[in-house]
Amino acid sequence: QAKGEPFEVLAPDTRYVFVSSEKHINELDTAPDTVLSLQAASKQMLQPVYTMHGFNWFDRRGTEGVGFIRALRTLLTNNLPCILPEVGYLVRRRFAKLHSESPIQNGSRVSAIYPMIVNIVVLANAVSFFGKDIGTYTFIVSALAYIEETLICAEIVRLTPKFLSPLIGSIIARRHQSHKTIFDTLLQIAEERCQERDLKNRGHQVPKHDDCIQWIMETSPRKNPWTAKRVVHEVMAIWFGSVHALSTTITFAIHDLSLHPEYVEPLRNEVSTYYEAFERAGDGLPLLDSFIKESARLTPVELMSARRSALKPFTLSNGAKLNPGDWACTPVRTIMQNAVLYPSPLEFQGFRFVKKEILEQLNIDAKVTRSKPSSLTTVDNSWRAWGTGRMACPGRFYAAAVMKVIVAQMLLLYDCELVEKESSRWFTWRSSMLPKPSTTVILTRRTEEE
Repeated sequence: QAKGEPFEVLAPDTRYVFVSSEKHINELDTAPDTVLSLQAASKQMLQPVYTMHGFNWFDRRGTEGVGFIRALRTLLTNNLPCILPEVGYLVRRRFAKLHSESPIQNGSRVSAIYPMIVNIVVLANAVSFFGKDIGTYTFIVSALAYIEETLICAEIVRLTPKFLSPLIGSIIARRHQSHKTIFDTLLQIAEERCQERDLKNRGHQVPKHDDCIQWIMETSPRKNPWTAKRVVHEVMAIWFGSVHALSTTITFAIHDLSLHPEYVEPLRNEVSTYYEAFERAGDGLPLLDSFIKESARLTPVELMSARRSALKPFTLSNGAKLNPGDWACTPVRTIMQNAVLYPSPLEFQGFRFVKKEILEQLNIDAKVTRSKPSSLTTVDNSWRAWGTGRMACPGRFYAAAVMKVIVAQMLLLYDCELVEKESSRWFTWRSSMLPKPSTTVILTRRTEEE
């Protein structure tokens, strides 16, 4: 209806100005951080003082250094070939354990798929972030609760009058203990690493760690290295985003495997043939990549993206104004379901993003309304799920790889069927689209011969 022009939405917490044209999105991306801030928008959205054990980050990006971007974009991505085999092994074991614990109904094991996937993502992230399995019962329980508690607490505080926010936020933080358990668990690891860092600086030999928490420490400012507490706060923020986005996207992809069973055989053939090559490279599996991307296009984690909070007055080229405290953002779901960008936009076409030559080479006769070939990690005018431009998510290559590992293991190990295919599978809360925890699937273990 806006025909590419900015439009405003007045919400209880702030005024939102939505932009969808490439020109206006680029204007947001090139605005100085001192004027339009992703950091300030994230702070308002997540309320980390109350949801992340007192983390009070600055409104302006880079005030305490931006080494974590290199840690995620470069070091974590480059180490995927080392990380993925261990992740795959642990994912297989955890799938088997959780499946064996699922209740039997009418002769079949029935699993609540979203909690199962969150559990598995927590384990996968533990390996990637800390280099070891910290998946103790207490940590897993807290990690499972942490996503929901963070979303609920942050929304309540955002909608509370500012003079009451500290009181209400503190009360909720005391009642919800998952963030404290996660903080205490990670702090112990970070303190050990800081001690090793100090010993190394004095000439001692210390163990070598190739994991995310180590890279965040090593890329923190040299003149003023981050403390263990500061490292944990950064990891908690990354952890929330990673677990939330991965578990939601993977769950919806597994729903779609059941809803569109015609894709299972070609996906399974690809995974059976090329999975080891994918592990060695940290990239690949174009059919699975496209299937997950199409699922995310129709059921995105967030309905808006490229959030920026105005710290100073800002005017777009068409004259639309943002005052301090207003937000600018993109209507990501609307963009990704735009008929101009995606022919038959509401139809699920799992191989929509695969190159024609690849489909022909694999002898796949797929019904595909041609869209521009692209990958799950692409950031362009038609795909804003990862943000935009210089602020695009630096961890998206890791996220995409772990999504493929978990969905691939599901394809190799199990046949999957939604118990109630016609029932609602998701709900929206403000700008988030979340799988219903009550949605169940029947997982049937495949035999070796299959």
